[in-house]
Amino acid sequence: MSGIRDIWFYANNIIKAARQMVNEELRPLKLSSAEGNVLLHLLACEHVLRQEDLVEELEISKPAVSRALFSLEKKGFVRREKDPLDKRVSRVFLTEKAAEIGPQVEQVYEKVFSLAARGVSADELQNFVALFRRVSASFSRAGQQKKQKEGPK
Repeated sequence: MSGIRDIWFYANNIIKAARQMVNEELRPLKLSSAEGNVLLHLLACEHVLRQEDLVEELEISKPAVSRALFSLEKKGFVRREKDPLDKRVSRVFLTEKAAEIGPQVEQVYEKVFSLAARGVSADELQNFVALFRRVSASFSRAGQQKKQKEGPK
């Protein structure tokens, strides 16, 4: 393997290992990594998000966001409300229960992030992020071009 294949291989390993760690650490809170990812993002936001914002910002599918929000709602961590001006739009609000466990959720991710950064210099990390941003942008452009060619559904 070489080049982009190596990146693909190691990125998959990183994601799999990180997801397993997050799942193990969130288990006592009765949360999955998918739920934790959504909750962490909502905790970091300073404003109410639309469900569609979560899809775009987390770059995960609508069904995956919907499933995570349904589960989080059922567990009492979020509530969804229809926008009064546009009933097609759902706004997502954190509950008091989410605020209570928020520091624990953030601590789980900080533990994983710290482990990932161990032995990596600030310059290496900056270069890594820049590289992954460009690769991500290439995939995003390809997806947008495909949607434009296919037209509206």
